[in-house]
Amino acid sequence: MLRRLRAGAPGRTRHAPGKGRWKGRWRPSFSKTFPLPPGFSVPVFADNEMPAQGYWQTIESLCRRHGIVLIVDDIRHGFRLDMRGSHEAFGFRPDLICLCKVLANGYPISALLGADSLKDEAAKVFHTGSYWFSAVPMAAALANLRLMKEMDAPSRMQETGRRLLNSLVDLARDYGYDLKVTGAPSMPYLRITDDPSLMLHQDWCGECTRRGAYFTSHHNWFLSTAHTEEDIRRTLEIAQDAFRVVEEKHG
Repeated sequence: MLRRLRAGAPGRTRHAPGKGRWKGRWRPSFSKTFPLPPGFSVPVFADNEMPAQGYWQTIESLCRRHGIVLIVDDIRHGFRLDMRGSHEAFGFRPDLICLCKVLANGYPISALLGADSLKDEAAKVFHTGSYWFSAVPMAAALANLRLMKEMDAPSRMQETGRRLLNSLVDLARDYGYDLKVTGAPSMPYLRITDDPSLMLHQDWCGECTRRGAYFTSHHNWFLSTAHTEEDIRRTLEIAQDAFRVVEEKHG
């Protein structure tokens, strides 16, 4: 629906994802390419990178100057930075925002939020799907959003993430490894930098998973408001034991 709506906006027929983000990577030369040729750019394998000061303001300014619909795919990060959407944490205003299972704590529901200026175009788009008419996900979303606001879920996930990640970095250092953490504490990306082949990092994640802490080796982690102090304590115990085993195997 998002693409249909974007394509329906007068004179807007091309798609410009930021190259290197989940859908590509930004480059300064991007500002020199308008009007843009049709096509898509793809993600690259790299550490997460938080936007520099003024990054999103520059993107927004370029979009406004050239009449481009600014779209934020907030399906993964959702309310992990701000209950009003990730854009609020970075101080800019998109035209369209995609949200999904974060709305209802995993129940199948999605939403496309948009600026008033696009309402007429949205009304022309026919789109339907299996998510749309189920009462259970909608009830779950109402309850979930209320609870998330009451507990200030973004702050809670960020703080839990910081405690976990800082302790993991310290543990890695104790065993002689450099554990690099990038991205937001509520959805971080980790890798051990000491082995370019990445096999050491995979081995450590595998040892943690065997012991009951599911660590993904080449993907973001997701902190949750359900994670407790006991969960963090147990996770750190597992991580320490895994570091011990990895050190014995790899030296």
